Amino acid sequence: MPKHNDHKQFIQTGSEAILEAIGDAISIQDKNLKIIYQNKAHVSMMGNHLGEYCYTAYQSKHEPCHGCHLLESFKDGKAHRRQTSGEITGCGKIHVEIVSTPLRDAQGEIIGGIESVRDVTERVMMEEKLTKQLAAIETSMDGIAILNSEGEYVYLNQAHAAVYGYNAPEELIGRMWHCLYDSEELERFQKEIMPLLMEKGSWRGEATGMRNDGTFFPQELSLTVTEDNGIVCVVRDVSDRKESESRLKILNLDLEKRARDLMIVNQELESFSYTVSHDLRKPLTVIKGYCNMIQELCGHDIKNQCREFLQAICDGADSMNRLIDTLLTFSRLSRTEISRKTIDLSTIANTVAAELALTDTGRRVTFRIAESITANADTNLLRVVLENLLGNAWKYTSNTKEAVIEFGAMEAEGRQTYFVRDNGVGFDMTQADKLFTPFQRLHGTDAEGHGIGLATVERIVKRHGGNVWAEGEPGKGATFYFTL
Repeated sequence: MPKHNDHKQFIQTGSEAILEAIGDAISIQDKNLKIIYQNKAHVSMMGNHLGEYCYTAYQSKHEPCHGCHLLESFKDGKAHRRQTSGEITGCGKIHVEIVSTPLRDAQGEIIGGIESVRDVTERVMMEEKLTKQLAAIETSMDGIAILNSEGEYVYLNQAHAAVYGYNAPEELIGRMWHCLYDSEELERFQKEIMPLLMEKGSWRGEATGMRNDGTFFPQELSLTVTEDNGIVCVVRDVSDRKESESRLKILNLDLEKRARDLMIVNQELESFSYTVSHDLRKPLTVIKGYCNMIQELCGHDIKNQCREFLQAICDGADSMNRLIDTLLTFSRLSRTEISRKTIDLSTIANTVAAELALTDTGRRVTFRIAESITANADTNLLRVVLENLLGNAWKYTSNTKEAVIEFGAMEAEGRQTYFVRDNGVGFDMTQADKLFTPFQRLHGTDAEGHGIGLATVERIVKRHGGNVWAEGEPGKGATFYFTL
């Protein structure tokens, strides 16, 4: 048989082997808190501090820490558990759980203590992550719930309870989800939704929920099967969206009706245009014809004053015809199809300037047309724009001795901006809002025209997706800008 000392040595050796095999970091301290044993896990975590006092080794203090749990164990003979965190060189911040237990001799007297240190960093981080996730779920505007494999509520946030008209989640915990739908919708779940959910593991769509007070509401529903055959459910009340969609549908129907009405109005305008161009021209032609006939047949017998009256009637008929042509051209602008391509505005401006110069060869006007100005636009419509703008500049510089008319382009607010500038009579900026109004004269002068030119310019520019505006000062000329 083994000797007593051999048996004792065997037990001691076995105990140390057990302590070394344990994954927790374990140290043994005497009643003065001097470290008399550390297993490998403890040395690896805390460093080798054998023979040192724990408060010096770990806290760099000269006396025991206030509230030391191991000293508490020495006093009450009980085990004490606490959780703390700290920085470990090479490991960063870790969280540990420390269990302090008194160590007794064969007679039961406390002779020291054992401290077991377990790294719970991963668990703490998971708990913190879970806490954050739960906080996010609880504050979510969507209703979120977890059902077990029997279809009973095991968790739901406040929003989920509220969407079905319940005051608190506890009112639904342990209840089956079937109480939230009527028989017709439950049949749809059984025949359509649940088979797809079980087959694919998830389902998303719309359903009709039933509130606690028996009222119904449209909902968006997202279902996902969990590993234990439970279901995660996310629900959203879409009553407001459905109501908006309904209003939008009504508005679209109204818009379609207005579009049909507008089409009818446009057709009526087409008929009116034909009436103006055909029926109104005919009496004007008759009036002018009879005036000419009277002048030819009876001219020698007509007094000079009467002859002037007849000429005034003829001139009025001609003016009315020109006005009819202008109105028809203006009305067609909104229906004219735009054919965009890269065009040379400088060439068009030079052509228009040359035509204007031929109308009055006695005038001294300097045209300054910038070279190589291009645009992506409709050639014919942009010619109309330049004819009107350059024509206005020509008209309102008629009394300027050294008239200068300029066409160019510049960068303004990131966009290519074209301009026509003159040193003519200008205008008062307080009247600028009337410039582009049909039949409004630019200056209230006796200059020829029907006040439709700038309105035509604006309509063409708007159809090209641009803007037109003007700057001027009485007696100091005007500048008209436009973008495309």
